[in-house]
Amino acid sequence: MCALATSAWRRDPTLRQFVKYGLVGASNTLLTFITYTVLEKLVGVNYLIALPLGYAVGSLNSYILNRHWTFQAADIAHTTAGTRFAIVQVVAIVANELLLYVLVHHAGIEKIAAQAILTVPVLAVTFFANRWWTFARPREQPPAAT
Repeated sequence: MCALATSAWRRDPTLRQFVKYGLVGASNTLLTFITYTVLEKLVGVNYLIALPLGYAVGSLNSYILNRHWTFQAADIAHTTAGTRFAIVQVVAIVANELLLYVLVHHAGIEKIAAQAILTVPVLAVTFFANRWWTFARPREQPPAAT
């Protein structure tokens, strides 16, 4: 099984990309979660304010590592990739904030646990958005018919 996994890793660029995204995502999640927890528990920042601040730290890490390492998209202009990345992140944070509020205030889940629950689905959605849009290269246009 290990040999199969090793050969699949070498042959399948999408699998390599997915694994890299997962590693970057783990570092982003850790940075976001640590920042959120420190701000909320130690500094006393409101949890709905702590979350976007944590996201900002994780997002900067995510943009840099995914642009250069995961998607190898350093050739895509910052104005394109950066703008798209920011849109994906803003949509993700708004959805996360709304769902976090619902879990805390309507489902009665503790704030840190609620954010932990939301981490995986938010990561999954942002992976596909970033893969298919943020860091996607335009498809070559077919030659014009003559």
